[in-house]
Amino acid sequence: MVGRPDRRRFLRNLGSFGVALAVTGWPALRARGAPAPSAVPLREGLVQIEGAGGNVVALETSEGVVLVDSGAPEHAEALAKLVAETFAAPVELLFNTHWHLAHTGGNDLFGRAGATIVAHENTRLWMTTEFYVEWEDRTYPKRRPQAQPTRTFRSHEPQPIEIELGGRRMVYAHLKEAHTDGDIFVQFPELNVVVAGGVLSVGRYPVIDYITGGWIGGMIDATERLLALCDDETLIVPESGPAQRRTHLVAQRDMLTTVRERIEELAVQGKSPAEMHEAGITRDFDAAWGGDALAFLRNAYESMWWTGGRLRGIVA
Repeated sequence: MVGRPDRRRFLRNLGSFGVALAVTGWPALRARGAPAPSAVPLREGLVQIEGAGGNVVALETSEGVVLVDSGAPEHAEALAKLVAETFAAPVELLFNTHWHLAHTGGNDLFGRAGATIVAHENTRLWMTTEFYVEWEDRTYPKRRPQAQPTRTFRSHEPQPIEIELGGRRMVYAHLKEAHTDGDIFVQFPELNVVVAGGVLSVGRYPVIDYITGGWIGGMIDATERLLALCDDETLIVPESGPAQRRTHLVAQRDMLTTVRERIEELAVQGKSPAEMHEAGITRDFDAAWGGDALAFLRNAYESMWWTGGRLRGIVA
């Protein structure tokens, strides 16, 4: 394609690009001591790349490579090198399932190389401003222009959007106020694969980022919507970890629904998230979901206040 870098030139540019990011304040691109990203085949040329921070999904078409998410910034150089060595074509299309750095950290590199970056408009808005995330005690700076999404959509109750590249069809849509307020799924219909991004967790409780518009009720609704896309043969790619089957979506929906009901029950009694944790409202799920149950409860509880005040009217 005219004006696009070839693979050799792209690889040569990685070193200078890493220096440029370090000088301007980004973390070093290469994660020292971390295993290199690796590609795991999913179906018919579709691969899941692990070890890049968040999961990345890649598909080569006759018109270029499609990526879903771009990993964390410290893995960007290694990810780009793996993609360039694995596929003959450059990255033409990059989907961001949401704004978090573990899924958009390679945007700077792929955007600079000319990829079209597709995301929900809310994701673009978070990436074009500085903001503070209370539950992390961290301020996120405005992202550089080359990292920002270049094709967005605004609908809050969207019909799925279909796009084709090189004869391969992809479908994507908004998952409203779930993990964040800008989540999307990306479906590869002919391959029966759905990329769920931060809406689906494996081995740990989901993160409900209430500061940027996530809430537990929206996570339940998003999980239900993903369930409607899936049959028993569907592969669902989570935010990290191996691809899952429909049964894992069912387990997540049931867990979230039960925990939400228990939070509401104890919130009426004036209990805090710490007291809810002490009461053991996640105890029967902790073995399967792991991670920090108290942090999960805190974010779930706060999300019910922050996002439209879902606890108002329940708690006096």
